[in-house]
Amino acid sequence: MKKYFFLMFCCSMALSACKKFLDVQPQDRFLSEQVFKDEKTINAALNGIYLNMAKSDLYGSRLSMRDLDLMAQYYNTSSNASYRLYTSYNYAESGMRADFSKVWQSAYRVILNANSFIGQLEKSQNVIDDSRKHILMGEAYAIRAYLHFDMLRLFGPVYARDSLKNAIPCLLAVTDQIQPILPANKVIDSVLKDLNLAAALLQNDPVRKEGVVVQTDADPGSNFYKMRNRRFNYYAVQAIKARVLLYRGNKAGALSLARAVITEGGKYFPWSPEAVSQPNTANPDRVFSSEVLLGFQNIELYNQQRDFFAAPLQNDVILAPLQDRLDEIYENLPNDYRFRVNWRDGGSAGKTYKTFVKYEEVTDQAKTFRNFQSLFRLSELYYIIAECEIDNDLAVKALNVLRSSRGLPALISTANVPAELYKEYRKEFWGEGQTFFFFKRKMLMTIPSGSVNGLTVNMRLEDYVVPLPLIETQSR
Repeated sequence: MKKYFFLMFCCSMALSACKKFLDVQPQDRFLSEQVFKDEKTINAALNGIYLNMAKSDLYGSRLSMRDLDLMAQYYNTSSNASYRLYTSYNYAESGMRADFSKVWQSAYRVILNANSFIGQLEKSQNVIDDSRKHILMGEAYAIRAYLHFDMLRLFGPVYARDSLKNAIPCLLAVTDQIQPILPANKVIDSVLKDLNLAAALLQNDPVRKEGVVVQTDADPGSNFYKMRNRRFNYYAVQAIKARVLLYRGNKAGALSLARAVITEGGKYFPWSPEAVSQPNTANPDRVFSSEVLLGFQNIELYNQQRDFFAAPLQNDVILAPLQDRLDEIYENLPNDYRFRVNWRDGGSAGKTYKTFVKYEEVTDQAKTFRNFQSLFRLSELYYIIAECEIDNDLAVKALNVLRSSRGLPALISTANVPAELYKEYRKEFWGEGQTFFFFKRKMLMTIPSGSVNGLTVNMRLEDYVVPLPLIETQSR
């Protein structure tokens, strides 16, 4: 199958997903020029790209709360054969191949959308003022970088060992030409180039002066440029760049950037107040939304909670950890804010273990954090500082800032930072898909089993590398 047909499939799927604003021209036009003759439809086109990112085959489920967390051994999969495929890293199985092919196609569909958006907006004239045009362009470049990077993290080699190995193609334009599969280090080069360009375009992002401003009915014309933590804002782009630099092994660069984001933007992303995670709090902010530098609205979030984590689900369906494993991860510290707000006793539904409620619906429809899901939160910047700081005292200090904001006692200055970081990633990113990538980056050769207490899973490097889908390899 030629790559041309894959691209056309992506285009047609993107069109059908966004037909509300693309039907103005025949559907054989991908993000047609007509869309870019009006600011409202330009905004709608970009919103359509974000909506596609939030679908279940990408960050709405597979790359957040489900597949990647299964692969991180968070859940007991002993009663579910389908889930066990993920925890045994059986990527050759046909169902697994199909699942990851959906991820691949969905990701490159979003990249195609971003490429077309960039190209069409770039050549549009006198439709939108330059300041707004730059912000929208910056967001689109950041989206492209973000998707390429996560496809590298998922399908690419273990970078610390094999950075020169072929990884994935980078799609930088709407084209029917087969793109070469690039070595991992070249993919990182492309990602960083896009992030640098995005940061330059977002220099005058309103978030740098106003922070996260709530939308109002009194000012609908400017609402698109508010609630900037729901979009790829300037601070989010710089934070993601720090994540990428750390993945590459450039600790000095990652450290400098993480500190810079906290210094300038930290005041706009305060730690979540202790009160929101108090037991029996009405409408708790379980995602700690004030700390989220980048997130998105997932309109299916509460359906995902119901389908994967709800206590009434049968034991062979529910995603839930062994109780002993859950206690071990949170170090038997029940007052950890993350533990007490995100876990509930399942006894009322006949369960002998706690169930995950992080994405449970809140009753107050006016809460701004309804349906809100994180892609990058403040805590990760402190983890980056702790990992990259050569002074152990300063590294521990960074961890203690985070720990105090989670209701935990301070570590002593001589604490083993790598060991504490390992513990923290497992606590912090439950339901967000980051822990498996941490294990991969660190090349951990053993991971605690999610299904058997006291047992560890031996990991091979290939267990961290999802094979490229057949739709990609058979086209070459």
